[in-house]
Amino acid sequence: MRLSERVYLVGSGSNGFDLTDPFDCHVYLIDGGSELALIDVGAGMGAPAIIENVKRDGLDPARIRHLIFTHAHGDHAGGGARMRKLLGEPATYLSGVVADSLRRGDEKAISLDVAKLAGIYPDDYHLEPCPIDHELEEGATIQVGNLRLAVFDTPGHSDGHVSLLLEDGGQRMLFAGDVIFHGGKVLLQNIHDCRLDALISSLRKLRQLEITALFPGHLTLSLKDGQRHIERANQVLDRLLVPEQMVAAW
Repeated sequence: MRLSERVYLVGSGSNGFDLTDPFDCHVYLIDGGSELALIDVGAGMGAPAIIENVKRDGLDPARIRHLIFTHAHGDHAGGGARMRKLLGEPATYLSGVVADSLRRGDEKAISLDVAKLAGIYPDDYHLEPCPIDHELEEGATIQVGNLRLAVFDTPGHSDGHVSLLLEDGGQRMLFAGDVIFHGGKVLLQNIHDCRLDALISSLRKLRQLEITALFPGHLTLSLKDGQRHIERANQVLDRLLVPEQMVAAW
């Protein structure tokens, strides 16, 4: 599904558009001309379907040379090892804060253990260790062909969460992972590294970006005036309240 001249949606689960496996987040493809990149890869079960969607969009999966993870949760990075094998071992990217957790396949470190106990993932789902070639940090850039992604540390939803800014053709597109969603919603969870203070700092940082398009990890996308969603969350914070949750408790 083509979203802009250089951006495609090639994966999405039950909290999105049901393009691939129900457990997948939104999986975005960036076309840098000489090479391609995936931003997040889903939980793993939908990896073959994601690759088929790349082909349907008229692109060659062999040109995917970068797998970039916004954070280490199972629905975003759990399929990293499987996707890497299917694509001939492209370079992998994840925040240095959590890179070793994915390398070890540490389910406790990424809260997969409690997510399975809560029924969010099936009991037989397991995190396969995935090598990480590049550890991301604030201010880093990732070159994908003739495009460049700027890295912003945006913890809060989880430690080691990053957001990625792509500027192309007058557009400023933010791949936000799970830090902010359409309508200014957020996702706070009862897990060890979800922190409201860090999320507030991240939302304050994103308030300055003046983005045109918001590409979150789930739910609706915003192809224009994307900054309004970030601003809405910040206006709630200005009133000393917490932005609305992406999903209701009941």
